[in-house]
Amino acid sequence: MLLLILDKLNDLVWTGIFLPCVLLCGLLLSLRSRFLQLRLFPASLRQLTKGGRGDGVSPVQAASTALASTLGTGNIVGTAQAIAMGGPGAVFWMWAAALLGMAVKFAEIGLSVATRRRDGAGYSGGPMYYIGSLGEKFRPLALMYALLAALSAFGIGNLSQISSAAGAVAGAAEKIAPELDPRRLRLWLGVILTLTAWLILRGGAAGVGRAAERLVPSMAGLFLLLSLFVLCCHAQALPAALRAIVTGAFSPRTAGAGIGGFGTAQAIQWGLRRGAFSNEAGLGSSAIAHGSAAARSPGEQGLWGIFEVFADTIVICTATALTILCSGVGIPWGSSPGAELLLSAWETCIPAAPAACFMALSLLLFAFTSVLGWALYGTQCVRFLWGEKAAAPYRLCFSLAITVGCLVSLRTVWAAADLLNGLMAIPNFIALFALSGKAAKYAEM
Repeated sequence: MLLLILDKLNDLVWTGIFLPCVLLCGLLLSLRSRFLQLRLFPASLRQLTKGGRGDGVSPVQAASTALASTLGTGNIVGTAQAIAMGGPGAVFWMWAAALLGMAVKFAEIGLSVATRRRDGAGYSGGPMYYIGSLGEKFRPLALMYALLAALSAFGIGNLSQISSAAGAVAGAAEKIAPELDPRRLRLWLGVILTLTAWLILRGGAAGVGRAAERLVPSMAGLFLLLSLFVLCCHAQALPAALRAIVTGAFSPRTAGAGIGGFGTAQAIQWGLRRGAFSNEAGLGSSAIAHGSAAARSPGEQGLWGIFEVFADTIVICTATALTILCSGVGIPWGSSPGAELLLSAWETCIPAAPAACFMALSLLLFAFTSVLGWALYGTQCVRFLWGEKAAAPYRLCFSLAITVGCLVSLRTVWAAADLLNGLMAIPNFIALFALSGKAAKYAEM
């Protein structure tokens, strides 16, 4: 019953509110900034060669933290669900979401840097600050955003991530050592990850930034190498997969969805929905990490937003989608699969045990770095709401939730996380529409 209610609410929030807002806002920002995502894309890539450390979290560490939160199970599980629920055409709409999302995320980060505050813990920024900059009458919306984001962090950035990773670890253990009790294994995994997260989070934004700066490049690189290997093994299927993505995005009905097939509406809904879950454009979350950076200007830090969406959706999610579609594995149309769909694709070229181990490692690293990033987001939000005294209890509760995430059902967690994500985006979009002209000026470089 709870799952049914959550699904109905999700359809209302995502189809009726979020999707029109992200499309209109992305288009408005693109037009007002003369398509900054295309003009400034080379400049965003050049950011990778810049170091720069200053007073507080460095720009690279802030970007690594933001990428740590976005490069999560949404890239693997979310992409698989988009295909299964919306057909191959959903991948095209994930690309569309990424293109518009680059402009949205640039604006979020730029506005966060421009309106951030300095306190004893360093810089603090995020949507709650630029929403508040609109005037005292918008203060309730800023408080609403902070509260929803602090709660949402437990869903999108903790329980859903860890639940997927724990399932992958248990699945790998079953193939290697079937005598192990999966429930006990999940419990011990949760305890170890909880303690590790707590130790890192005690270092605040700088501690999270240092950990993310080390983990993100290596885990993304290893994942891409394996995906490219599997794609090379199925290179002859690549043209057909690309055709299915493009035709499925615009066909009234696409094959493979059981009785009626998927229509364009399903492809759009699940492509944009899972694209947003993956790259977080429109949620405003990454702007919280960038608000802590020792940035030289709002526009320069905003360039990282373009690169983050590109790396997350265009690179990682596309690699996942093409691996699944090219492998020829059976797709459970109309369902919400987990990591097992990509694992089956890997197993067409790699022995089952090594593939399961690498999947477990990938999901574990992706999930854990997402946990660190979202822990920072939630902590900044509760500091905004209740001050520094609320930070330590929140970090403790967030760390303990990791153990819970190792033991809970995945389906209900994803539905609850989806709903909270959609709700927290509403006050963020109100501010983005109101401040679109100011944000567009940051792209004049």
